[in-house]
Amino acid sequence: MSSPRIDPSKDSSAEGPLGFVVGEAHPYRFTFIAKRAVSVGEYVVVDTGSSRKRILGMVEQSSIRSSIMDGVSNYHAAYEGKAIAERNVRDKSYLAVVRVLGYIDELVEGKVTLPPLPPEPGSIVSEASRDELNSVFSIDHLPWIRIGSLLRNSSVKVSVNLDRVASRHLAILSVTGGGKSNLLAVIAKRVTELNGTMIIFDYHGEYNLEMKNVKVIDARINPRYINDAERLADLLEVREYASVQREVLGMVLTDDVRNSEDFWAALKANIDALKDMVESRGSRRNMQVIKACDRLQGIIDSAVRRLGPLLDTSMLNPLNMLEPNKVNILNMIEFSEKQANIAIAYYLEEILDDRKRAERLRKGNSSYGSDRSAVRFDTPVICAIEEAHVFLPNNRDTDSKYIASKIAREGRKFGVSLIIVSQRPRRLDQDVLSQMGSLAILRLTNPEDQRYINEASEVVSKELLEYLPSLNVGEAILVGQWVNIPSIVKIDEVEEKRVGGDISAVDEWRSNKIHDSIARESTKDLMEFN
Repeated sequence: MSSPRIDPSKDSSAEGPLGFVVGEAHPYRFTFIAKRAVSVGEYVVVDTGSSRKRILGMVEQSSIRSSIMDGVSNYHAAYEGKAIAERNVRDKSYLAVVRVLGYIDELVEGKVTLPPLPPEPGSIVSEASRDELNSVFSIDHLPWIRIGSLLRNSSVKVSVNLDRVASRHLAILSVTGGGKSNLLAVIAKRVTELNGTMIIFDYHGEYNLEMKNVKVIDARINPRYINDAERLADLLEVREYASVQREVLGMVLTDDVRNSEDFWAALKANIDALKDMVESRGSRRNMQVIKACDRLQGIIDSAVRRLGPLLDTSMLNPLNMLEPNKVNILNMIEFSEKQANIAIAYYLEEILDDRKRAERLRKGNSSYGSDRSAVRFDTPVICAIEEAHVFLPNNRDTDSKYIASKIAREGRKFGVSLIIVSQRPRRLDQDVLSQMGSLAILRLTNPEDQRYINEASEVVSKELLEYLPSLNVGEAILVGQWVNIPSIVKIDEVEEKRVGGDISAVDEWRSNKIHDSIARESTKDLMEFN
């Protein structure tokens, strides 16, 4: 019995196959020629040559060629060739490169198995049906949470595994305005719905989430708990090259100062005592110390005056500000970069130590016995660092990078995970980035950023990276452990997020002009009335 004749001129996707496998095929990638233009991010299915099981693939590259226009060398030939090409149904060829994702029936169960043999050239390629895509992407049971919909099929909702974020870490990468903060807000919203605990280190004051179980806190630091004089020097903004001032601070920051009723008065008293001790000696070195003491007194007075309640010497434990089972947004907009770096390290260290105590108590091998009051967080904590390239840089050591690297390596054992958010991936510490088990990559236009991600992570293909500049705001490529297969997704918009969009200078200027005009008219009317 002869096979049915296929009319390639028919353009309806419901009639006949989408295309046929051509050229050299591999178990992990193949090329097919299609009857229409195929978009990057579309999903297709094809029968394998051995088991006849259907495999799912995602289009990573797409191209269109015209046999007539290929040979065009001048304008007039192009003008005439265009008309001929439009009438000739055989002129265009549509090629697509597909990344093989696995057998559909196994992907539904969360298993990823590549076929041992590639599809044979000539194999029929079809569009993946809505039901097939829903079975793979729309997982409606925990720990899966909805995050958006497929970019090329908005009727198919996309879920991600929040447990894998909470144990294997996540990086959210994009240019400014690409939708990073909205994606983090989506995750935060889902965490609140699940009674989870999350800490967002908000350096620019972008997260004003009007939803239940969200607590916005002005970050504060108790200098009593800063054991390293260099950290305190950074907090007070003592200049890096002021080595004598930093040395003096190291000498006067004693346990007596830390335990005193008035921390700042005790610190300044120690500085005065040191100054009195060296004043009578008269050497050049001692004169430097005296000047450093005087300068340090002024720096402390200025810092206390400027930072005020941000330096809270009465706070017994920094974790007391944070609430379990809520999304805690630590507002650090008043801090300089160095101060914010200290604050992040300060809180991360305390959170990690707290979760270690919790795990020891849970296993019954803690010196605290069964005293749960010694623990702030009984359950896992997700910590999100905005502007991560500032605090976890690749070209210098910082306190935040040290503790974040530690959490990236061992945090999963104690229920502490990281989400790092950055618009400059190439400036991120590569060791930390390589520890991120999952990635959400939104629009990225810089080739260096793309190359840096490719070097730091094996889960992102070169073809997908080349597509990043084409993404629009809110569109993301999701790869890694929080998804079963790579997904190109339109992220849901969080209406409860009130801050973070671009400021419209024109609107604000116009509004200000209108208000000024109204104010002048009101003043004029009042003067005429009087």
